[in-house]
Amino acid sequence: MKNVITSVVALVIGFFTVMFAAVVGLFIGIAALIAKPFVKKKIKTAYEEAAKQQAYQQNGTTIEGEFEEVTPQTSSRSSQTMA
Repeated sequence: MKNVITSVVALVIGFFTVMFAAVVGLFIGIAALIAKPFVKKKIKTAYEEAAKQQAYQQNGTTIEGEFEEVTPQTSSRSSQTMA
């Protein structure tokens, strides 16, 4: 009798768990369908902005800016650079 009661309780808990997951999944799906046009618009705007910035940088192939040497240094040189 104890096993039957335990099995029934487990089945009821499992049923509620599956129903809860289905309801939450339904709400998330509906929210995604509602948000889809807004996300598409944001992506399109970001893409157009990136394309504009890329158009300004089409003059050459060099990357301008400062650089720092990252090759391993000997211990005598590293102690001089730390001071």
